[in-house]
Amino acid sequence: MEENQNFNTAGPDPIELMKKLKIETESLYKEFQSLSSGISIMNEKLKRTENLIEQNLKELKEKVGNIKVEISPEDLKQLETYKDYFNHYKPLLYVSFFIIISGWGLGIFSALSGVKWYKESVRTKQEIRTEVLQEIKAQGNVIIEGQKLLDYEKQSEALEAWEKSNPKESKSLTNYFKQYQKLKKEKK
Repeated sequence: MEENQNFNTAGPDPIELMKKLKIETESLYKEFQSLSSGISIMNEKLKRTENLIEQNLKELKEKVGNIKVEISPEDLKQLETYKDYFNHYKPLLYVSFFIIISGWGLGIFSALSGVKWYKESVRTKQEIRTEVLQEIKAQGNVIIEGQKLLDYEKQSEALEAWEKSNPKESKSLTNYFKQYQKLKKEKK
């Protein structure tokens, strides 16, 4: 007996556990019933919504299906007048397009020809310049600035005047110049 008492004190009472289990089971059953009723209510609402959407779609199809598009006879006459109007001006339109396209073609052709002519002109001028320079060089002439030529002429005149006024001193300069030219020819 002591063992039973120890056993009873060691764990909960099975009767109390049964009562608690019964209470919990009842509360779970009530909760299950409320959830079931909620699901059935939601199913009903979904069915009503589905029916409402189907009805609205049927009405919309009927309304859209009944729409007819027609052109009135007056509008047809107006369209016919536009057709005649465009037929009347069609050749003018084609001529205008032809003129525009011809203008573009002529402009492109002129631009390309102008560029080619300019390049040829520049090339020809360069060839003429080289030919003229070669002829001048072949004749033994050189091109110098006008101011330098005037300076050389003045110096030459001054030397000639000095030679006339100092004939004795000018002989030594003449000898020096001849020797200088000989030396220069030998170096070449």
